[in-house]
Amino acid sequence: MTRDGQDKIRVLVVDDSALMSRQIASILSEDDSLHVVGRAKDGLEALTMVKELSPDVVTMDVEMPRMNGITALKHIMVKYSVPTVMISALTKEGARTTFDALKYGAIDVIAKPSRREDENLDAQKADIIGKVKRAAAIRSGRSKYIKMSAPIRRDEKVPKGSILDSTRFVIIGAGTGGYYSLLRIIPGLTSEFSDVLIAVILVSDRYLEPFAVYLDAHSVVPVQAITGPFIPERGACYLCSRDRLLEIQSTDGTLSLAPSSANGDEGAIDHVMKSAAHNLGERVIGVVMSGAGNDGAEGIAAIHEAKGTTMVQDINSCMDPSMPIAVLEKCSVHRILADYCIADYLSKRPPSEQSESDT
Repeated sequence: MTRDGQDKIRVLVVDDSALMSRQIASILSEDDSLHVVGRAKDGLEALTMVKELSPDVVTMDVEMPRMNGITALKHIMVKYSVPTVMISALTKEGARTTFDALKYGAIDVIAKPSRREDENLDAQKADIIGKVKRAAAIRSGRSKYIKMSAPIRRDEKVPKGSILDSTRFVIIGAGTGGYYSLLRIIPGLTSEFSDVLIAVILVSDRYLEPFAVYLDAHSVVPVQAITGPFIPERGACYLCSRDRLLEIQSTDGTLSLAPSSANGDEGAIDHVMKSAAHNLGERVIGVVMSGAGNDGAEGIAAIHEAKGTTMVQDINSCMDPSMPIAVLEKCSVHRILADYCIADYLSKRPPSEQSESDT
């Protein structure tokens, strides 16, 4: 809430580039519900301004002089617990550093606005504004530090071969906070995992490939972004964005992709879950994670009806519990688990022993 009492989301913009800082502030100011209360040029100044201005959300550049965005984020999470969204050019090196920020508590990732001919500026503006507004609704303190393994060489990871009649298909739907949840699940899978995992993340295509590369580097099982029709292999993970409708077409798990406009208003998560329920029946495990809205509720109901296994993330561990709540209002589920317990369940091992403060 602003100092004059108006209900607006207070945003602090942090970027060492004056031009980029002005551009981001200008984009945010186009939405009447947002109010840019300040602009900091580095991490040190950001810490001072967070204390003085009490913003609801911080947008944080990664590479800055004096104190970089990762270090500033760590301080903010410990001292103030203000929802923070990282801003990055998402180059190969930049993406790795940016996704590192998620394990330290960042809520989301935003690509820096670009005026390249192949980039839709209006779509970029909508993406930035939407993510900042969703971040403001996040319940503070939900994200905890995630200890990740050292990078794993791809030649050390081999899928377990073609689909069997007994192969299970794990369909995960994730929205706001989904990056964080998947960072706790996919790198937590052990070499014992022999099913197919398909995660639909409600982000645009431009974020999918760099996130898949990051996950793959820290996971025992191979991870890749889905870019076209193919037959998946056991013991592997596949990621799909909201921009495409993924469909499981037959009992061998053949996957196809279509533009997200191909099926009207049906959500990307609902679409793939319904097709999985129809073709695979009891071989499907449907999971809905943290996220805004209700995408996944119809899909979980379809999986439940087809005798598959259904679960949602425990709402107390969700950054945004709206999607799991929508599922529970629609139908019953077999399990309600914290994100780290989902990895344990899928790897067919007992839940890891963690203290309550880690969940």
